Amino acid sequence: MTKEMLSAVRTNQPIVLNVANAVTPQLVANAIAYIGASPIMVEDPFDAPDLAKIANAVTLNLGSTSKKAQEVMLASGQAANQLGIPVVFDPVAVAATPLRTQRASEILDRVKVAIVRGNLGEVAALAGIEWNSHGIDAGTGSEDPVAIVKEAGRKLKTIVVATGAVDLVSDGQTVYEIHNSATQLATNVGMGDALDGLLGAFASQSLDLADIAYATAALPVAGELAMAEKPFGPADFLTKMLDHLANLTDDVLNQHIQLRQLP
Repeated sequence: MTKEMLSAVRTNQPIVLNVANAVTPQLVANAIAYIGASPIMVEDPFDAPDLAKIANAVTLNLGSTSKKAQEVMLASGQAANQLGIPVVFDPVAVAATPLRTQRASEILDRVKVAIVRGNLGEVAALAGIEWNSHGIDAGTGSEDPVAIVKEAGRKLKTIVVATGAVDLVSDGQTVYEIHNSATQLATNVGMGDALDGLLGAFASQSLDLADIAYATAALPVAGELAMAEKPFGPADFLTKMLDHLANLTDDVLNQHIQLRQLP
C-alpha cells in the first residue's frame, strides 16, 4: 500500500481517538482532519471505552500528564487493545522527571502499543540508553541514532518513529531514514503531536513498516513545500504547511519523499 496511504485515508475517513497534550489539541485535530480522517478528543476515562468502539485508532500523549490524564490513557489504550485497533504513544519528556518515566512505563506495560513516536532523546530513554534530553526537546548524546531506534524497537517490540532533522523508523530489525525536513517544524511547538495524530490515521490503514515510514514523511514534505514559499515567520510557515498538508496527494508525496531503507 506504500504509495497509496493518503488515498486510503481520504477514502476510508478513519476516526482517530486522541488523548491529547493540553497545549496542542486544536493543531492535532486539524492535522488529522486535513488528511481526510476524523479526530475525536477524550478527557474522561469513563467516556474512553465507548468512544474507542467507534474509533479506528487511538493516540496517547504524555505531554500534559496528570493522574486523570493517565487514567484516560490507560482506559483508551486498553479499550483499543480489546477492539484490535492500533495505539500510537508519544512519551513526551519521558526522562525529564521520575513521574513521567513511571507513567510511560505503566502505559507500555499495560497497553499494547503499535507505534512509539518521539524525539531521539525520548526514544533513547525508553531504550535504556544514556542521553542528555532537554525538556521536550531531543538534546544531545553520543550514541548512534540508528542503533538507538533499533534497540528501542527490539526492547519495546513495536514500531519506533524517532523524529528530528533525519527521521528514523524501525521495528528493531529494519530501519528507514527520511531525509525530508524543514527548520520551522522544530520552531513550532506541537509538530510531533500533530504527527502522532497523522500516524494514528495511517496506522488504521496499515502497520507495514514501509507504509509507516512513508506516512511519517507526510508532515516534513508538507513543511518543505511551505518553506519553498519563503514564509515570513513561524506562524506564516505553520499556516502554509497545514495548507500543503490538506492538499497533499500520494503523487506529490512520492515526488518529494526522500526515503531509504538502510542496509
